[in-house]
Amino acid sequence: MRRSFLRLMVLLLFGLAGSSLVAFAQTAGFTFSPNNPAPGQSVQFTDISNPTPISWAWDFGDPASGANNTSTLQNPTHVFATAGSYNVTLTTPDAGSVTHTVVVSAGTGACQPGTGVLCLNGGRFQVNANWTRPDGSTGSGTAVPLTDDSGYFWFFDPTNTEMVVKVLNGCAIDNAYWVFAAGLTNVLVNWEVLDTQTGVSFTQVNPQGTPFAPVQATTAFPTSCP
Repeated sequence: MRRSFLRLMVLLLFGLAGSSLVAFAQTAGFTFSPNNPAPGQSVQFTDISNPTPISWAWDFGDPASGANNTSTLQNPTHVFATAGSYNVTLTTPDAGSVTHTVVVSAGTGACQPGTGVLCLNGGRFQVNANWTRPDGSTGSGTAVPLTDDSGYFWFFDPTNTEMVVKVLNGCAIDNAYWVFAAGLTNVLVNWEVLDTQTGVSFTQVNPQGTPFAPVQATTAFPTSCP
């Protein structure tokens, strides 16, 4: 009877010890946004270690940034000045470290205004629209700027507006740029909004013989800020 009791106590103690080890085991981890930053764009790093550590040591793999190459904040930001691949490491007490690679792309350069090109938001976004008639004839819409974030295209007659486009800065609301568009045509329209800073493209097609459907794309450029 005594042996059985001692054996039970030993099993209980080991069981509790094992449970404690599992409960307090830590795993280091982090995310970053945007996923494909451009040179000079602020990147937000977010600690997702579990449970939450008591301290953080970040190395952004960017020695050219000098003292800014490291941080002890929980959720720091960092700006990579040049294009390239950077190995970012987070080290936490009792959880070891984790490394993710951040690829910084050079983008395509600022928008250059032209007959068929609409440049919006200080030249960051480049918009073009190409039309096709039922007889197969094609052409490029002529761009006319209205404000810094909006403009329109005419296809066949300067006095006849065919399509209006607006790219809005929604960074304060959901960390993204939004695209709104409307048209007064039913011909085939292939149109694109290009973020020249990141190289990300938002493309749409209005089918032949279909009234132009309004576009309200608040997810056109997610995590595109600043």
